Amino acid sequence: MTGEEMREWLWLAHVLGPCNPRSLDVMRTFETPRMLKQHIADAVRLHLLTPVAAEAAGSLSFENMTGVENQCKELGVAVVAFDQPEYPDTLRELDSAPPVLFVKGDVSVLKAPLIFGIIGTRRPSAYGIEATRAIAKPLAEAGAVLVSGLASGLDGEAHKAALAAQIPTIACIAYGHDHCYPAEHRTLKRLIEQTGAVVGEYPPGTRPMRHQFLQRNRLIAGLARGICVAEARQKSGTMNTVSSAIEFGRDVFAVPGSIFSPLCEGTNDLIKNGAAAVTCAQDILTWYGLSERAPEETAAKPEKSDASLSETARTVRKALNFAPQSCEQLCGKTGLAPRAVLSALTELELEGFAEQKAGRLFCLPTE
Repeated sequence: MTGEEMREWLWLAHVLGPCNPRSLDVMRTFETPRMLKQHIADAVRLHLLTPVAAEAAGSLSFENMTGVENQCKELGVAVVAFDQPEYPDTLRELDSAPPVLFVKGDVSVLKAPLIFGIIGTRRPSAYGIEATRAIAKPLAEAGAVLVSGLASGLDGEAHKAALAAQIPTIACIAYGHDHCYPAEHRTLKRLIEQTGAVVGEYPPGTRPMRHQFLQRNRLIAGLARGICVAEARQKSGTMNTVSSAIEFGRDVFAVPGSIFSPLCEGTNDLIKNGAAAVTCAQDILTWYGLSERAPEETAAKPEKSDASLSETARTVRKALNFAPQSCEQLCGKTGLAPRAVLSALTELELEGFAEQKAGRLFCLPTE
């Protein structure tokens, strides 16, 4: 894609805005953004653009998007337009298909044979964390590319499981690539970019806003062939993603949970209403005609070296023990700021030097 073509597609994305329900109709009616620019009156007549949007489109030139183009280049963000072969086929089906995707990492991952979503509550129980790990890691090892939302809680656990299995994972974000939410997931975001992809429909400079996360959820559902909910309340962002998955005709799976836990109300309700109940990764793999990777017979593992860890991670590791501790306790022990401790803990988890328990508590690994 030439620079001129990129600016044209960035113009179209700006004119339509995120999550526009007429986006696909516009792109099917007008083969290129330039054609829409030349026939704005027809777009209004066909009710594809409102008069207000049409006026804004008419006054905005393609060259006005040079700033966004330059920001993407500076950040190493690829702009994948709807008409490019790299654009995921599953997103082409959506009425609200983004005209462009802003991707950092390996763009080819977006067209992996099996992309599967694992989502759940931001404040999970120990059960939810263990269930997510038990399902996510074998799925990744079997070749599934896991997609989630880079959020705190079970989204983060799904990404970490994929990274631990050394398999690419996809994170869908609700802001520009110059931001990260939550801030403590900056290390996780960077690691995902190295082997997988971080994708969104928001240009650089877009700050995290609550409504954008609901818009983002449809991208998770749209990219995935199926999604699994490990733990969720009935009214939550997780269930918003499920609604999109059902609307798009995706497979929906849920982990059954305690009838006494509010965190399991959403998943249990999904099962009552037709979602497939899963108790292990093989339940999902069988659905897609796959099987878990056979465990490799290996000699006893040598003790890990922490030579590759950052200085901050080594400091936090020394403060850990087998009794779960909070971030605040570790800050007190190390004298480090909360953001630095949380970033170091992510690094330690991914390298197998730390383990997260329910309630955002951390300890040395028990295995």
